[in-house]
Amino acid sequence: ILDEESTKAAGNSFGISAEQTIGTGPFIFRRWMRGTEMILTANKTCWSGAPACEGLDILILQDDETQRLFFEQGKLDILDLENVDNEAEYLLHGDIYQPYLVHGSRVGISYIALNASIAPLDDVRVRKALQISLDRKTLLNALYGGRGQVENGIFPHGLIGYQPDLPEIPCDPAQAAALLEEAGYKDGFDLEISVNATNGEITHDLLELCAFMWGKIGVRATVVELQDEEFMQRRRSGALACYTSTWSADYNDPDNFIFTFFGSRENTDGRSLCYQDERTMQQVVRARFIQDAGERLSTYHELERKIVQEDAAWIPLFSREHYFIVAEGVEGFQVAWNGWSNTCYRDVSVNRD
Repeated sequence: ILDEESTKAAGNSFGISAEQTIGTGPFIFRRWMRGTEMILTANKTCWSGAPACEGLDILILQDDETQRLFFEQGKLDILDLENVDNEAEYLLHGDIYQPYLVHGSRVGISYIALNASIAPLDDVRVRKALQISLDRKTLLNALYGGRGQVENGIFPHGLIGYQPDLPEIPCDPAQAAALLEEAGYKDGFDLEISVNATNGEITHDLLELCAFMWGKIGVRATVVELQDEEFMQRRRSGALACYTSTWSADYNDPDNFIFTFFGSRENTDGRSLCYQDERTMQQVVRARFIQDAGERLSTYHELERKIVQEDAAWIPLFSREHYFIVAEGVEGFQVAWNGWSNTCYRDVSVNRD
């Protein structure tokens, strides 16, 4: 819980200046070297008790090989494999690392956003064609060694409201081509897929594979790399035609997923989805106020089918396992089910003996 007034007063200095980052957690923010390192020390007077360790030294290593070498050289106690791309396969399958692997399911979903305000993506038949022409299981196997589960809606495995009986989105290039022809695009069309330059190699590989699969139905897709600032500015303004991203739960409730993307004009345009069905978005808002749990989930299930299965408003890809390599002597480490940096280190300690 943060001191709201102090946080507001800190403005852009919150999270950057140690003196103006106010909180009540188990660690105290001491120093941040942008792009290099962050130092936190134990808050021994924390309301929930002192943490088990003296503090955290979070190293920011951009290079995949450097991350692996740091672990091998004993410079890292915990290595998050989320963004080490190709090095992850070496670490996951190398015999010497097997005793140190720890993993858990993350409640989150990777997806491809389609901008419904940009022709020809404003035609549901075109969006559906793009949706059913991807072999999502092959993508998961090729890029992540099958470590995850293909998803068919908005709500991923592990989330309250997950629908196990949601119809599977098939891979059917022939039907996709027929839909394009029906929509007037027998000869296909050009599509620009945007990728943030700060994303790793694996995101580029994912989009290149998608472009290849779409090419089989005549869609001439080109992956264009944008610098972070331009990518975010264009996304917020609703100008990106197509891109990929992942959303991980902040809290375990379907509202955290469906409202974030489809609950308001501001939300959907701000993520360059630009969903057009105002009535459905209003229903997403109303669902937040339904008090009966069964009725609320039933409403969310209907909305999920409408948005994804009927309107093809986005392409769900998969949820994935979250892997770490944890050095010998580390105790109390658990993989968080939510967020990106939600790992709780308060109970983690390191025995150097």
